[in-house]
Amino acid sequence: MSGENLTLWHRIARPVGLGLGPLLLAQGRWARSHGPRLPNAPKPWSGTISGREPLHLLGLGDSTIAGVGVDNPMNGLTAQFAKELYRYTGRGLTWDSIGQRGITAEDLLKDYLPEIDQTEAPDVVLVSIGANDAKNMVSPRRAATAIDIVVDRLHNDFPSASIIVSSLPAFHLFRSLPQPLRSVMAGNGQAIERRVRPRIEQRHYAMMLPPPPHYPPHFFAEDGFHPSAEGYAIWAEFAVEDVASRGLLEHLRAG
Repeated sequence: MSGENLTLWHRIARPVGLGLGPLLLAQGRWARSHGPRLPNAPKPWSGTISGREPLHLLGLGDSTIAGVGVDNPMNGLTAQFAKELYRYTGRGLTWDSIGQRGITAEDLLKDYLPEIDQTEAPDVVLVSIGANDAKNMVSPRRAATAIDIVVDRLHNDFPSASIIVSSLPAFHLFRSLPQPLRSVMAGNGQAIERRVRPRIEQRHYAMMLPPPPHYPPHFFAEDGFHPSAEGYAIWAEFAVEDVASRGLLEHLRAG
């Protein structure tokens, strides 16, 4: 089942990327040199939205969870997602983020899941991971397996939590990336996503967000790669609308 819906390009993007290694490395360096290297958002990566019967949201992942692209964590993905949850459920929120820029799914599994505070069970877990697997030419099978295990571990630790996994970035829409780097990253990323999506979607407690149809103006920060504050807000609104439409949050709404 994991290999269905893979096109020929999805299957060969990684081998092509490995074969073009020196060229793609040079293109990656060129892309980084033409934009600033943005830091993580300053800590603390936690917050509270006052309201009755507060829910707890946990964000896990890479640079998007670390808030790269914004200078205030309240404008990052987890905080923006918390705001949208508040609007939808009518309940208060506390939120925390755990992660780091540059990490892969295996890094998240081995180094960051153990950091989770087991005494504060989340009601919702937002996972954003896989972009660096695509960029680093990690095999789709290996990356998908790691993401799958992350979801399993989270459910084992927090059986009542709804687990929401973001789609991988739509790298084919990243104009900041030159060709063929853009196409190779996109192909490998889509191969990872198409392998892991059916595994996640078969679980009643988890779902994977659809890929974005486009990135509107001002979505990206000044590096042209990470979301801006506006981009994270657009992403969070899109995500909660999709999750709500599938009924995964209905049990969390205030009575």
